[in-house]
Amino acid sequence: MIGCSQKSEFDAWQDSSIQELLLEDRENKELELIYLEEIRIAQENDDKDAYEYFFQEYLEVPRLDIPDHLKEHPDYFIGGDRVKY
Repeated sequence: MIGCSQKSEFDAWQDSSIQELLLEDRENKELELIYLEEIRIAQENDDKDAYEYFFQEYLEVPRLDIPDHLKEHPDYFIGGDRVKY
């Protein structure tokens, strides 16, 4: 009986950890999309300062190494623009 209880606790911890990882990944990707849009606008307006600022911010967004098997998870966020400068 104890083994079952420990497995349930482990499963709950693992599920929680996966959700946290996928949420952080989603938030990072959404931030990247915002910066890419700002970069696009700066380019359209020939605004070099804005471009450099948002480009640097974009580069500083953490990129998480999500295992392939988690990319099939229903909460995995693919993202949008696949443009990397």
